[in-house]
Amino acid sequence: MENVKEKTVLFDPGYAQHTTILSISSEYIYSSVNQFKNFGQKKMKFKMLYPQITRMVDNNVGFCLGCLLWAVYIKGLGEDIKIEGNPCLGDTYNKEEAVEEIDFSIAFFDKLKKDAKYYLGTEYVVNPFHIKVLELYREFLTQNCSFVNTKTTSDVILPDGFEIPAEEHLEKIHSKIQEVISSGNLLDLTEVFELVYKG
Repeated sequence: MENVKEKTVLFDPGYAQHTTILSISSEYIYSSVNQFKNFGQKKMKFKMLYPQITRMVDNNVGFCLGCLLWAVYIKGLGEDIKIEGNPCLGDTYNKEEAVEEIDFSIAFFDKLKKDAKYYLGTEYVVNPFHIKVLELYREFLTQNCSFVNTKTTSDVILPDGFEIPAEEHLEKIHSKIQEVISSGNLLDLTEVFELVYKG
């Protein structure tokens, strides 16, 4: 009898290379702004770093969106498919720690809005869709207990409102995921979100 290789999927299709931990990265950026005592210098430094901050925020949302879409995609491939490379597997689940970063990300929009007004005199407009994505990802994290027990596609729980689409839509999602992994523009995944979320 011939050996049939067990079908597996990756835990992360390649998003991690394009993302940073927002709480750590923003702290580093703000410390470089706050090293100046003079408001004019602070203002100049913030203005210089502002595009980097907004890009970081967008990519953070894109990462969360990407994780949700990847979960739908791998669930759509079938049940009991082994997930490879899960760094959370076997950890102890702590809900407060699990949602700490995502709560920071949601609260950061208010900070950015205030700081854009204070330093630049401009309005940072918070996209309600971005908040929605972060809230859905928070639900996804807690439902799956931060993936400490996620070994196969059967273990993955999708938040309410998500559904697995038809095969041609799954392929479209997969193509878009590959595209953003190459480009680094994770927020482009917004284009295929409506294929999976009916909430």
